[in-house]
Amino acid sequence: MEASKNPQRPWLNLRTQLFVFLSLFCAADLFRQHQAFQTKAPEVFFTSYYHDESSQLPAAANDGICGILGSQSPMSLWSNHVENILRASQSPIDTNFALKDPTAQVLKIITPRLYNGLKSHPRDWQSLQNVVETTNRRLAYLKAKRDGHSIEEARPLRILVMGGSVTKGVGCKTSIKNYNGIECCWATRLETLLNGLVGDRVVDVHLAAVSATNSATGQVMLEYNLIPDEMREPDIIISAYSTNDMHIFTIKEAMSQNISLREKIFGMAQNFTRTALQQCTEEGNTPLLFWLDDYMGNEQYEILGTSEFIQGLQVLAGYYGFGLLSYADTVRDLVYGTTTERSFSPAGWYNKSPDMKKEIHSPYPMHIAVAYLFAYTFLELASTYCGLESWNVTTWENKVDYYNAAVPGLPDTRQSSQTLDTPPQPRPNGLPPHLDSHLKLDNISKLWKEARSMTCDADRPNRVRCPVGWISGFRPDHTTSDVMNYFQPYIQEPFEWEWRIQNKKAGWLPKSVTGATMTFKFPLEQEIHRLVLFYLKSYGEMWENSKAEIEIYLDEDIVDDNISQISLSGVHDKRASEIYSEEIILSRGASKTLRLSVRHTDGKLFKLMGFAICS
Repeated sequence: MEASKNPQRPWLNLRTQLFVFLSLFCAADLFRQHQAFQTKAPEVFFTSYYHDESSQLPAAANDGICGILGSQSPMSLWSNHVENILRASQSPIDTNFALKDPTAQVLKIITPRLYNGLKSHPRDWQSLQNVVETTNRRLAYLKAKRDGHSIEEARPLRILVMGGSVTKGVGCKTSIKNYNGIECCWATRLETLLNGLVGDRVVDVHLAAVSATNSATGQVMLEYNLIPDEMREPDIIISAYSTNDMHIFTIKEAMSQNISLREKIFGMAQNFTRTALQQCTEEGNTPLLFWLDDYMGNEQYEILGTSEFIQGLQVLAGYYGFGLLSYADTVRDLVYGTTTERSFSPAGWYNKSPDMKKEIHSPYPMHIAVAYLFAYTFLELASTYCGLESWNVTTWENKVDYYNAAVPGLPDTRQSSQTLDTPPQPRPNGLPPHLDSHLKLDNISKLWKEARSMTCDADRPNRVRCPVGWISGFRPDHTTSDVMNYFQPYIQEPFEWEWRIQNKKAGWLPKSVTGATMTFKFPLEQEIHRLVLFYLKSYGEMWENSKAEIEIYLDEDIVDDNISQISLSGVHDKRASEIYSEEIILSRGASKTLRLSVRHTDGKLFKLMGFAICS
């Protein structure tokens, strides 16, 4: 494949442009949830864009992202190279590129709409700079490796994608064998696209998507660090819970609390946001946060009602300064113009019937479109950052009087007699106060300045850690044998439950109708003070009166001296299955052992989906 030249910049050949513009912001190239899910871009791309020994990157490529991007606009780079973007979109599983034409059609439709998708830019220049610098170090290492030089390896950028079944790829089906679910979802497609163009591992994208979870569950996963080890300390966090946050089970939960759906969504999203912005990268930096609005479901038939999520998130994005993308706004007019179309809206809306059915899972064109939306957004952010590189904006807002900062081309205002009347000062460190109806204009500045710093502190001694933590759904490749081998050292008799998959969701279920007991005894190496349980609530005859009783024993407590006892219900009146979490603050700590006993007390079924023992 011969690389064409750019007539306006003769030193910047097509291969180099593509190498950088899709690694510019390190939009992801390798999606690694587990070795079983590792993918490799088709060899044609490696040969054409990376392993061509007759071609060398120009010296300007050593300048990193900004040196190579130059003055080219993101859209011109994108639109001028759509042919190569299309080639790089080929999944390794789709060996004959059977989806080439449909993918090209999506690319044609989405490209002029990409600018509609970015609703709010991230405001934290320091986090953005950390991402760029991590990327540049990785690119420099890869170049040295290509040139035969031995230098210390620079790690790839880490992106963590969290969401529910839509994010996991449920409903993303094609005619290609073994090309469903995770292999078909937008996170994997984003990996394939960028890996095919870059030709090497610049970014690791980890998918932490668990079906039947929303941002409330995701917040607990982050707070207690319950994601697998290789997914921790991300540089970028992407929350894609919008569809489940808008699900009917959220609506009914809001009704039971006597609050509106918008209030419920706003509360969950704010809690997730504050927890995400307190995470740490490996170097102790605050990660960049993005929210994705992918909700094109019909849990609400009222058009205004479907906008509840994006309305609340736009307020939070402006307040906290995270990035907000909307796939829904990118294609909304196409869907509303013809609600029977089956490419960008859930195909199950009209399935063998003229009547609209409830459905939230989108087909594969949606996942292709979202991958393109993120790749283009990262490119646009890199361009904005590089355009302000000489301004040193990362040192302004928290460290100096930025109205007097030295900027090329502008006068030095530090000694000026004419100045702004009471100009703004650097904003306080940490997160702003919790946004609610009690926060007022006359107290927000005082509260923000008085608040404890709520940002990343890699050495913070009181950070919550969970020596034991497990949630079903993170490891879809795990067999029953894998799970039993993991828990075998902790199992105590009686143990009358079993690990099995029921209705596509794996968990611990009782072997008998009622009375079955299972007990775990965990040795402790640190003092713990809380227990978090994850369990399923469902509906129908099999879940009627579903209940389980939990007993917790600390250190050497005897049976008659249990420290805590609670009862959980596994049934609700919603026509959906949902994972709930229950946090138990223990009245005293334990440092030697914790024994957890679960007894099925009523109904035909109860399913324990996970638990965490935390300090």
